[in-house]
Amino acid sequence: MSEPAGFREALLEAVDYGLMVLGEIVRQAIWEQIENRHALKREETPERLEAFHTALGSVLGVGAETVEKLIAKNLYQRLGLNFTPHPEWTLIEYVDHAKTTSESIQVHE
Repeated sequence: MSEPAGFREALLEAVDYGLMVLGEIVRQAIWEQIENRHALKREETPERLEAFHTALGSVLGVGAETVEKLIAKNLYQRLGLNFTPHPEWTLIEYVDHAKTTSESIQVHE
């Protein structure tokens, strides 16, 4: 199932934000590694979130967890949602929760 364009764009921008915290050169190097080693392009991230999660872990090791939390927090902010940290959640769970919550809010408006 594909995401609405607004959600998809918010996710891509949140990913860019999370990686940019490391600096532009590092962000570019990470994307190069992800694309070369995992055949995943930036634009495919929303549809291949599990692959992105795996690739980020392979490139950043334990540091991926911190970057994923930054991405999730920024995504929630972009969607106007309250972010609550869940130590056991990965980016996948945060994105699923954000998508479900934002869809629920739209239905009730």
